[in-house]
Amino acid sequence: MTQVRYTGAGLSMRFGSALIAALCFTVVANAQDELRAYRRIAYESGHGTLTVKKGPGDKYYALNRHDRCIWIFSSSGSTTGRISSVGMEPVGLLAPRDLAVDRDGNAIVADASDIRVFAPNGQLSSSFPFKRPHNVGVLSDGRILVSGFPTEHLISVFDKQGRPVGGIGSPAKVDDQPFFNAVLNMGAIVVDDDDNIFYVFRYMLTPTVRKYKQDGTLLAEWHLTEGPELVRVIELAKIRYQDNKKTNNFGGAAILTAAAFDKDTKTLWVATGRQLTELDSSGRQIRTTMLLRPNGGPLSADGIIPERDVIRISSEQDGVFEYQKPR
Repeated sequence: MTQVRYTGAGLSMRFGSALIAALCFTVVANAQDELRAYRRIAYESGHGTLTVKKGPGDKYYALNRHDRCIWIFSSSGSTTGRISSVGMEPVGLLAPRDLAVDRDGNAIVADASDIRVFAPNGQLSSSFPFKRPHNVGVLSDGRILVSGFPTEHLISVFDKQGRPVGGIGSPAKVDDQPFFNAVLNMGAIVVDDDDNIFYVFRYMLTPTVRKYKQDGTLLAEWHLTEGPELVRVIELAKIRYQDNKKTNNFGGAAILTAAAFDKDTKTLWVATGRQLTELDSSGRQIRTTMLLRPNGGPLSADGIIPERDVIRISSEQDGVFEYQKPR
C-alpha cells in the first residue's frame, strides 16, 4: 500500500491499519490488470524516444536521443515538424536527456552540459550551462527547474534568462559515499496546475515522491509499495546497487521511470517500467495496470501524457503509443 507522510509545522502522520484496510478494498475494486495500446503514433520517433510532452494547442513533443532532436506531432498521431539538426553546433543537441514545454510552446531540453531553450519556430533562443543535467520542468511564469546529481538541492531554479534564483528540496542521506548518494537522489520533475512541484526519485530503493510548493515548502512525501512489477524492479535494483557498491560502479537501476500530472482528474500517474500507477491528491493509490503494446507484448513507459480520454505513452525501446484512458 502506498504510504503517505505529510510534513509541515512539525507534523508527521501515517495511515493507521484500519484505514489501510479500507484503502486496500478501494484499490482492488478499481484496479485494472492490463491496458493495451490501440495504435502506435508519431512513427518518426521510434527507438530512442526518451519522453513525450504536451504543448499548447494541438502540439505534442517527443524527444529522441538517437535522432538528437524533438519530433512534433498532432493528436491525430501524425508528425508535423522537427526541432534541432543532428548534433550540429551551436544549435544541435549532443546528448539530450529530458524535455519540458512551457505555456508559450518553448521546448526546454536537458542536454549534455547545458539547458537549451528552443522557440516555437524551432530556433535556439537561449541556453545556459548546468553540470550533468538529467531532468527539467517549468513553472507557469517561465521559471525553469533542473535536476541532475543532487548535492545541496534536489532542484535548481532558474529564471527565463537562465540566471539561478534558488533551490528546492534537500537530498536524503541514504549512502555515505557522496556520488552514490547523489545517484539515489536523482529524480524527475512534474508540475501541476497550481505550480506545485512533484519530485519523483528515480533510483531510490524505497520508491519515493515528494510534493513541494513553488517556494520550496515540502507538502508531502509518498512511498509506493504496491504492484508485482514494482516489487520485482525493487529487488533487481537492490541487487544492482549492492553489485555497484562492490565494484565501485556508480550506475543505477531506475525504479520509477516516468511521471505526469493529469489535469483532467487532478491525479499523478507514475510508471515503473511496464506498471502504471495512478495516485490521488493525497498519494493514495487509485489503480495499477500493466501496459501492453497493440500486439500484446509488454511496454515499458519512459514518458506519459494523460488527457481526458486517452493516455499517450512513450517507450525508449518501442516509440509512442496511444491508450484508452481507464476510468
